[in-house]
This record gives sequence, structure tokens and C-alpha cells, in this order.
Amino acid sequence: MRRATGMVVTGLLVASTGCGGKDEERADPFAKVDPQITKVKDRAAPRWEPLAIMRGTRAEQRTIEVSKRAIQWRARWRCTKGKRLSMSVAPKPRSAPERPGGRCPGKDEAEWIQSGKQRLKVNAVGRWRVDVEQQVDTPLNEPPLRAMRSERAEVLARGSFGPVERRGKGRVALYRLPSERLALRFEDFSTSSNTDLFVWLSQGARPKTTKQAVKAPHNQIAVLKSTLGSQNYVLPRSVTEDDFRSIVIWCEPVRIAYTAAGLRR
Repeated sequence: MRRATGMVVTGLLVASTGCGGKDEERADPFAKVDPQITKVKDRAAPRWEPLAIMRGTRAEQRTIEVSKRAIQWRARWRCTKGKRLSMSVAPKPRSAPERPGGRCPGKDEAEWIQSGKQRLKVNAVGRWRVDVEQQVDTPLNEPPLRAMRSERAEVLARGSFGPVERRGKGRVALYRLPSERLALRFEDFSTSSNTDLFVWLSQGARPKTTKQAVKAPHNQIAVLKSTLGSQNYVLPRSVTEDDFRSIVIWCEPVRIAYTAAGLRR
């Protein structure tokens, strides 16, 4: 029952900002625990980010530091040998079975809502792996790629995001890296806080409507990492700078363009 309660809270968070929906004030599961979170003016669509990877062939434990601003955290496990894998968390979890796990070979996950330092212990015999992640809605602040800071890197084009069907702002730069790969850098990027968004490379000069975005030749190259903050995208090797003239952020489930940026060379 405790686990179900934790999942209901998360469901409310995501449902308020579903793809294609309006921006809304969101419920805050940590308001009573961490009042500082209410000082965050803008929130990104919830995303999972890695905390640790545990692997081995016998029991192991590790201290995990979960952000106070995390919505929840999880351990995704899989095992290929042995009879069974089980996990335990200290302090005692409020939102999941005390010893989640299952038969081997197999895979599953367990989720918890408490933040701060957690002691995660994995009990198993045989080869296993556990990926520990936390779900956050804070801005993503990726630094520029090291290759972008190289003297041999070249900025080929720049642009600014503007609204299409939803709000959008921020800057984008197209880089040629020393390896000859192309990469995009979004800075101070922001769009409506929804999920299921993708990055398109478009041959349109700067689509201003969904119809223009769909009609222009385009190539979907990545899932949008975050609806808020700075982020990097290394483009496929097959892409050349002449293949696109703008960047479009696209919502696939309802098929609308959120925001777009034309590139000035």
C-alpha cells in the first residue's frame, strides 16, 4: 500500500503537464519536507538521471545521495545467474516493500520517495547489475562538451528559439567538432513543461506553425533531454550542415511543434 501511495503522487505530477496540455501549477510532494523547493520558479518536465551503477556476483552495499528536490528514486535491476536477487534500503523506506527483488534470471525495478542519504544493499549470488536513478524536475545544466571548447572547434551557425504552438526561448549553436562531427548546444533553453518531446533537424527556414514543420523535410535525431536548461546533442555522422536550416521541438503523441529556432550561418 505504501508503494501505491508513492506512485499516485508521481502520477499527479506527470498528469498535470502531459504532452499537449497547458502549463499548470504542480503539486509538490516535498513541500513539507523541503520548503526551499518552493523558491524554484520554473520546473522542467520530470526526467530520470543516473546516480550510480552497482554490479557484481555477490552481496554489495553503497550509500546513495538522493537530491532533496528529487520526486522519487529507483533501482532498476537485472540478474543472469543465481536463484534470487533482493534489495534493502536504510533508513526503512516509506514507499516500497522492505526487501524488493525477484527470481534470477530476471529483471524489475523498485521505487522510493525519500531523499537524502540512502544505504542500498543488494543481496545476490551470480552476475547482477543495478542502475540507480533519481527523477527530478530541476533545470538541466550540462556544461559545453570538452570538444566544443577546443581551439579546433568551429561555430557554424547560431539561432534563437521562439514559440510555435507552445512557448519557447533560448539560444542554439551548431558546432563542428575537431572530430568533424556536428553538435548542437542549447543554452538557457525553455519550453512548456511537458513530456514526449523530440529534437528535429528541419530544412524549413524557421517553421512558425505545425503545418510548416510537418511539410518541411526533417530528421528526428534525439529525445529532448529537458524542457529547461542547457544541453548538448552530438548529431549522427551521416548529417551534414547543409541538411537542415532550423531546429524544431516536436511533440509526437499529439503531433504539434512546440518551439523552433532558425539557424543563421
